[in-house]
Amino acid sequence: MIVGGTEEAQLILRGLLRLHQHRIVGTGLQGAAVLETLRQTTDPVCLLDVETKEPVWTDFVPACRRANPATRVVLLTPSRSARLDSQARSLGVAALVRRPFAIQELLSAVGPSSAPVPPTPAAPFDPPSPAEGERTD
Repeated sequence: MIVGGTEEAQLILRGLLRLHQHRIVGTGLQGAAVLETLRQTTDPVCLLDVETKEPVWTDFVPACRRANPATRVVLLTPSRSARLDSQARSLGVAALVRRPFAIQELLSAVGPSSAPVPPTPAAPFDPPSPAEGERTD
């Protein structure tokens, strides 16, 4: 789940996560619309922008946990502070990721994908064809 931010930011996050085999089950600029999806999802991770206006993130984190106790909430924040860290920890937030972030930082916070990664098929061996006019004895 991706909640808050802007439509452009959500588009980028969806693309990055899908590229790394994560399945996006829902997005919303406002949190209330995604709680029902959380109820129906197994092993959900909610990426929540702290600048979400409605509802305020401090109210939305407990609502996520009530909707699905297995929900891991990852906060996306433009800045970090001891107060924010303490508040997030007291609400049960799994991780904080400061924007701008390195993709590896986001992936570490979100955790491994639950989707199986399809195997890469081996390329068949095709011997090079002789160049025109080349002998093949």
